[in-house]
Amino acid sequence: MKLIYLICIFLTLSGYAQVGIGTTNPDASSILDISSTTGGLLLPRMNTVQRDAINAPAVGLLIYLIEGNVQCLQVFNGTNWENIYCPSTNTVPTANNVTFSGGLNVGQVVTGTYTYQDAQLDLEATSDFQWYRADSNTGTNSIAISGANALTYTLTSNDVGKYIAFGVTPKAQTGALTGVEVTSPYQGAVTTVSVAARINEFHYDNIGTDVNEFVEIRITGAMGSQPANLSQYSIVLYNGSNQSTYDSATLNTLVQTCDSTDCYYVWQPISIQNGAPDGIALIGPSGLIEFISYEGVFTALNGGAAGTSKDRCWCVGR
Repeated sequence: MKLIYLICIFLTLSGYAQVGIGTTNPDASSILDISSTTGGLLLPRMNTVQRDAINAPAVGLLIYLIEGNVQCLQVFNGTNWENIYCPSTNTVPTANNVTFSGGLNVGQVVTGTYTYQDAQLDLEATSDFQWYRADSNTGTNSIAISGANALTYTLTSNDVGKYIAFGVTPKAQTGALTGVEVTSPYQGAVTTVSVAARINEFHYDNIGTDVNEFVEIRITGAMGSQPANLSQYSIVLYNGSNQSTYDSATLNTLVQTCDSTDCYYVWQPISIQNGAPDGIALIGPSGLIEFISYEGVFTALNGGAAGTSKDRCWCVGR
């Protein structure tokens, strides 16, 4: 009888622009206006097998998917079934072990790390990152650093004397998408370090066959205080016979060995010329740091030491 009654309602109202269920005054903008204070609209509930068996689903077709622990309101977009909303039976992802590493000096790069977890094993999407600056290690007067939204951050002069923290808001590809931001403990304070780079030692000649030739560069400060971009520092070899360069290497290509006070970079080229005279230059981000000639004096004609004449030798044996 109830079914016959509903059919009669639809047949009776079929000549009108709007149909109302639970109301005699359906909204003018609607085709169907359902009104109730005691019940809701119940969509078809099905699993993926049942859903995928729907023949030629129309664009905009709605279902409520129940597949194990996964429940989602879905719509067919013409190609795929797309999640509109997945309720709290699917929990949001979490970020754990949030911290960061790197030297706390201006110009250094700090890198955030964390562990992504999702109870339903939903894969991680592109999570959101944010770096923070504060006046103390407890986060006093904390502010989000403008534009610092990547996994890494290069410390600036604005950070001197401040404390830094890394925050991550985990995001999942499916299910409940966005978790709660978690921030690391604050570390600091950030300082400035005056980088002192020098040609520390070199060996260019033997009494017999030349072996184990090298140039060693020393930069003050332990590993965390080294320049952020070692490719900006280079060793350049000069041929005194034509006053021009003949070989070079940047420090980022060399093995780094550090102790508690300094780091050392050793370059072992195939052959360092034996002098009378020859030379070595150390070039930094701002230009020439040091130029050494050995077994005589000459003026460099090209490269970072162009125009420089120097006769000084710190070397190992002959």
